[in-house]
Amino acid sequence: MILRLVVADDAEPIAALFSASRRLLTFPPELHGVDDDRAHIRDDVLANQRVAVAGRHRRIVGFLAETLDWINYFYMAPDQLRSGVGSALTAVVEAWTRSLELWCFARHAPARASYEKHGFVAVEFTDGQDNEAGMPACVDYFGCFGSILEKH
Repeated sequence: MILRLVVADDAEPIAALFSASRRLLTFPPELHGVDDDRAHIRDDVLANQRVAVAGRHRRIVGFLAETLDWINYFYMAPDQLRSGVGSALTAVVEAWTRSLELWCFARHAPARASYEKHGFVAVEFTDGQDNEAGMPACVDYFGCFGSILEKH
């Protein structure tokens, strides 16, 4: 697996991965189409956030976008779930910062289990009124990596 920072040519494959991954979930409403996803990834995410990608066999199989110690996007290709991509990207962000936060839908049990496996702790549950999907009980996870960084 190759881990690297994003380049402009990555916009299209990242947008395709993002759209495919989001559509695996059955519980949040679909708020944006594939074209909206593509424009958002290109014009906002890649332009304004620090983005790392994971690649295998010349294909982007995961990405993570972060700003100001917040993970805003953390997605894997559907065929790469539970393959170590998430762990590898988590290691990248651990090298960037000593602590960070992210949101996760409370119903997204596989994601929550993965975050907890990597040391994140749920610190806040909400009713969903402050997120675009309006999904109740989002979870704010906090991770502190001081001890992990000292091991590397």
